[in-house]
Amino acid sequence: MTETGGTDPTLTTTRRRTRAGMIAAMALVLSFAAGATDAFAFLQLGGVFTANMTGNFVLAGLTSRPDFAEVLLGATVAVLLFSVGTFLAFRFTRLVATSGRPPEAPQHRLVLVLGGAVVAQACVLIGWIVSSDLRTTPGICALIALSTLAMAGQTAVARRIERSGVTTTFVTGTLTSLMQSLADGVHDHHLIRIGAIVLLVTGALCGSLLTGVDPVFGAALPLLPSIVGLVLLRLAPTASDG
Repeated sequence: MTETGGTDPTLTTTRRRTRAGMIAAMALVLSFAAGATDAFAFLQLGGVFTANMTGNFVLAGLTSRPDFAEVLLGATVAVLLFSVGTFLAFRFTRLVATSGRPPEAPQHRLVLVLGGAVVAQACVLIGWIVSSDLRTTPGICALIALSTLAMAGQTAVARRIERSGVTTTFVTGTLTSLMQSLADGVHDHHLIRIGAIVLLVTGALCGSLLTGVDPVFGAALPLLPSIVGLVLLRLAPTASDG
């Protein structure tokens, strides 16, 4: 505080930069988690995606694919749960107007949503382990639903607070933002956008390799960066600090 009772501008600037850096790091690790999640889902949960909904819409049209009925069921579950999950997450984290500042989502609610996503990821891992001897279609659909809800939660949180145009669960939106800014001659956020794309692919690669070694490792991998993302969000200064 200054002698006049106001906020130190230097401290305010430092807090804002710290928050921006931690939020950017959170978006990057969540991009890795999304890639790893989709790799495990595609390889072990019936050939569908739980983060990339565009892929599921495409899969729904591939009628000549083997086991199309099962793929269609899984893709439908994923799309429906992603839609419901993101809607509820956005409603729960609705922007609140504060005096003299742009509307923002309450920090504690964002933490709760991302915490719920971490719990859902943990349930996928536990569910995969305990169902090792009997994996029926309803059981696989339940794992798809849990994985999709985790991705819905992290997507909503990232969209609420990440201002760089990064979408943590699919590359197309991030790539579009990057190309738009390049075409417009805007040079902000290039590194985080490129980093998110690279880390999503890296997550998918690591997820596929670990799943090949043991599917339990593939199910566990997305949980680690999700926890890191939650910690970063929890520790980041709030947008209203200063």
